This record gives sequence, C-alpha cells and structure tokens, in this order.
Amino acid sequence: MKRISNKQKEIRRKLNKVYSQISYERGHYCEGCGRTEGDVPLSHSHIIPRSRRSDLICVKDNIQYLCLSIGERKGCHEKWESRNKDQLLCYHKNLEYILQEDTEYYFLITELNA
Repeated sequence: MKRISNKQKEIRRKLNKVYSQISYERGHYCEGCGRTEGDVPLSHSHIIPRSRRSDLICVKDNIQYLCLSIGERKGCHEKWESRNKDQLLCYHKNLEYILQEDTEYYFLITELNA
C-alpha cells in the first residue's frame, strides 16, 4: 500500500473543505454543457491543472463542475483536458481566469486551439 505524506494529507483535507464549500455555494450543473447533476455525474475540475500550479489547488476560483464521460459520450471534464476545450460553454470564462493567473499557460492553450 502506498503511503501518503503528511503534506499530501493536509492538501487533501483543505481540498475536501473547498469542495464542500463549492457544493454549498454553487448550483450542481456542468459548467461546460449545462447538464444537471441528476442527468450526468459531475466532477470537480481544476481550470489550471494541479500539476502546473500547485499553489492554486485549493483556490475555489480555479475549480469548476464538469460532467464525466459515460459510455460513448465524451464528458466535459475530458474535453477540458484535451484540445476540445473551445467546445465548452465555460471556455471563454476559463481563458479570462487563466490569463489573469498564468499568462504563459494562456498562450500555450490559445496556440494549441488556433
């Protein structure tokens, strides 16, 4: 069994608290397509990936609800992590956030989708 460091446990604890706050404060719908939680399973998705900006892992503004893939249907969470980002309703809002927080990543994304 893989051991989890104390630092990672603390991050998980903080992140679970943020997820709980988001659940209380926001509507339960996919920000990428508008489908509701009763229609599709939702997931917390980081706008700027955790691997890129560890300082934004627990920042609510960097987390959104996106739907998961089911069978043949490709979910918005998967689209956000691919080159199909521009198909999502939240694409332009996310780009504004990314430009504000990580200019280098903004230009990387916009060049890939050009």
